[in-house]
Amino acid sequence: MARNVLITGASRGIGAAVARRFGAEGWNVALGYYRGRSEALALAAELSEGGAEAVALEGDVSHPVQAAALVEAAQAMGP
Repeated sequence: MARNVLITGASRGIGAAVARRFGAEGWNVALGYYRGRSEALALAAELSEGGAEAVALEGDVSHPVQAAALVEAAQAMGP
């Protein structure tokens, strides 16, 4: 069973550091971002190059529908 993690605020700072750690540990990483699209895409590419499944997902977690969509997308990752 795949281990999936959704990290919000993942385009920079602590969120990016946490995403790198999960990716290094073999998790599928969903990078949630609201701003910082280019940074999130670059981090997803970095993690993918390292062997992790990673995807950048835009969403505003202060909006319940968008937050639910982020969770659903993260759960759908992996085999």
